[in-house]
Amino acid sequence: MKKLAVLTLAFMFSILSAYSQEGKLPLSASDKAKKVSVLGVPQVVLDKIHMFFDNIIANKIEKAFDELIGESPLKKKTDEIQKLITETKRANTIYGAIKSYEPINSDIVSESFMRVRYLAYHTDFPMRWVFTFYKSPKLGWIVVNIRFDDLSEFFFKED
Repeated sequence: MKKLAVLTLAFMFSILSAYSQEGKLPLSASDKAKKVSVLGVPQVVLDKIHMFFDNIIANKIEKAFDELIGESPLKKKTDEIQKLITETKRANTIYGAIKSYEPINSDIVSESFMRVRYLAYHTDFPMRWVFTFYKSPKLGWIVVNIRFDDLSEFFFKED
């Protein structure tokens, strides 16, 4: 009987360990129920970013940028948008396709202006994505800047 109790406890411990915070997997396109919120960032902004990454994961890169930009004044900067699309495709070639993503942090300047940082998990290497949003009185939340790079080590503070 003692052996059964010990085995049961060991089994329960191993299950709990498997589901601990340390072993948590990042967001994936198929696991929308587990979306992580970033303190102070409106859900509508997070939803726009998640849809963006879900489209990229589905290899719909042009659609991802088109939907994220929407009616933002960025839409008029066609050369810059095309460069972002080209560089995103290039990053997928160099680092592998994005498999998952998760929010890292945000800088909220005011109720209407914020920057949100994400980590995208490519097959071979992580990428840092930074989105700046503005709450336009006319258009609602719009993206006003998008950038990404492979400098994910900048998420860590210098010691």
